[in-house]
Amino acid sequence: MVKQADECDIPIIEEILLDAVNWMSNNGLQNQWNESNVKWSSLSKSYRINNFYIAYQNGLPSACMALTDYDPTYWPNIPKGESLYLHKFAVKRTFAGKGLSKELIDFAKKLACSYCITAIRLNCNQHRNKLRAVYEKEGFICVEEKTFFERHDTALYICIVNDLNPVV
Repeated sequence: MVKQADECDIPIIEEILLDAVNWMSNNGLQNQWNESNVKWSSLSKSYRINNFYIAYQNGLPSACMALTDYDPTYWPNIPKGESLYLHKFAVKRTFAGKGLSKELIDFAKKLACSYCITAIRLNCNQHRNKLRAVYEKEGFICVEEKTFFERHDTALYICIVNDLNPVV
């Protein structure tokens, strides 16, 4: 089950994202996230609480993502409202491998279709091959690899969705 977050879910979002930060750090994975930028005091500068969605498994919060309709940092030439942008996508490690990534991405595709939006875009670390494979398995195609802020090697992805086939 996926539900849109509200104010009382802020600690849950922070917990899921911090779990991802700790896992990446413990496994030596390149990462733009850190303990301070996954706290709501930092997240709230770029996101509203209703941008976040939480997936539950057996009643427990297990994964989250943020969806926005504009991303001037990574996609400055795409007009507001033309795409959905997937951000802060994370699955708690205890729930990894249980289909939550697919569930969240399918939810995003259906939401895009409900808004008559035909594309979902995202950015991720260019060197995270397992993460990239998750996105590619769900129909995302890498359209560019680029370095941002002189140190973040980034892969830019797009997934085309439509009303006839919202789940690729």
